Parts: sequence; structure tokens; C-alpha cells
Amino acid sequence: MTMQAHPSNPLLIPELLELVLSALPALEVLTTCRTICKLWRDLIDTSPTIKYTTWRSEFPPGRTTGPKVTETTYQRNPLVLELLSNFWARLNTIQQPVPLDASGSVIKIPKRKPMKPSRHPNPIDTTAFLSRYISICHAQIFSNSPPLDVNIRVTFQEAASKHIIARSYRSVSTDVGIGWITDLSVLVNLMEEIIQLRDAGRYVPGLKNSLQAEMTWCVFLYRDGGGEGGKRRECEVVQKVDFACWEPWGVAILEGRVREVVR
Repeated sequence: MTMQAHPSNPLLIPELLELVLSALPALEVLTTCRTICKLWRDLIDTSPTIKYTTWRSEFPPGRTTGPKVTETTYQRNPLVLELLSNFWARLNTIQQPVPLDASGSVIKIPKRKPMKPSRHPNPIDTTAFLSRYISICHAQIFSNSPPLDVNIRVTFQEAASKHIIARSYRSVSTDVGIGWITDLSVLVNLMEEIIQLRDAGRYVPGLKNSLQAEMTWCVFLYRDGGGEGGKRRECEVVQKVDFACWEPWGVAILEGRVREVVR
């Protein structure tokens, strides 16, 4: 890609800008940095180096294959936690619309004691709310070795009634040729389910409910040390995502171990 250099501003020199962007958090590069100007957007969209550092490419620049991925070197895309954390914080801090009169002026409401969390919130425009995540998820690879499938089980328990709601989702292959899961689209299903719980009045921000998601997937990995003639073995990975239902709305992923599947 050919770009005009601007010596007066180092951040407009593509080679230097590429170094800076490669060192920044991936989500910040794909959201905030991409909106700075056309030069930044074009570089982020086309640079093989930035594609690799932001988990949009499985292989390092200039290579068509990567190193053998073992149980020790296997990595799930770290953006999973960043995306879910950003989504969860936004969902729980949505402001109710300001009441207006017929002339468009703000209606003053007398001060009163803080109201209890509402079980009948205004519905969210799911498509608009998730638009920023959909484009990113479709461009991201799931891990440094693509899994065969990804299963997510969402479990929600109400604190008062102890009633449990459970939903399960299975990803659809995003690479027709080889059948691997090559993006994070399954996360969008998880976000949609959580929004449905909120819109239905099941999940109410601020109440001490319990919301968790268990992610399970299978992946083929090489054995550490290169045993068995370098053959790959099928392994199962299980990770649990815990959503804090009260401020500061934290999200934690409990990293599970990689377990070999014995057939």
C-alpha cells in the first residue's frame, strides 16, 4: 500500500504509525483509532502486521503457515473478554429517556427517594446496540488454532426465586471448505440472549442475580515435545464467563484446562 508521508506529524507516516498501532490494545485499534482519519482506517484495514496483532489473521506477516500450536502455546482470542466487558458495561449503564413535553422541553420531575430497579425496562434496539460488535466479531479469529465448533451454555438464576433459566448455542462453521470456526460470531448469540433476559424483565441491573456462560470447544493441537510423529490430537477446552450483576459490572473468564479427548 502506498501512502504519502507527512514528516511534520510522525503519526501520519505509515511505517511509524504501524509500529504505534501494533502496540496498542486490539479493541482500541479497531474502534477508536479506526475513526481518526482515512489514512489510519486504511492502514488498520490493510496492514498484515496490524491484522495479525489485532487477531484478524492466524499467520504472521509474510507467512502462510504458523508455528505448531501445542497445549502450552494455544491461545483463545483475548478480545473475547474485552468485547464481553465492553458490552456488559454498556448494557448496565443505559440511560432511561429524558421525559419531554409537547414543546420539546424537559419535564422536571420532583426529587424522590431512589426507585427500585425496574422489571419493565424500555426494550433495546438489539441490531443498533450490537452493530459495533457484529463487525468486529465477524473479522476476528477465535484462537491461534481454529476449533471445530464452539458451544455456549448461558445460565441465569434469579436471586429471590432461585429460578434458573438455561440456554445453549452451538456455532455454525464459518469456513465451508474445511469446517473450522474462523470468527467470533457465536459471541453475538450470547449478547442477544442477555439482552432478551433484560428486556423480558428477568435480568434487572443491581439485583444480586447470577449470570454465567460456559464455553466449550474442540481443537486439534500438537503434543508438547513433538511426540507421536508430530500428529495432532483432539482436545477439549472449557472456560466459564462470570458476569457481575452489580456495579462495577465486571466480567471474568475462568480459564479451564485443555483436556485430550479419548475416543
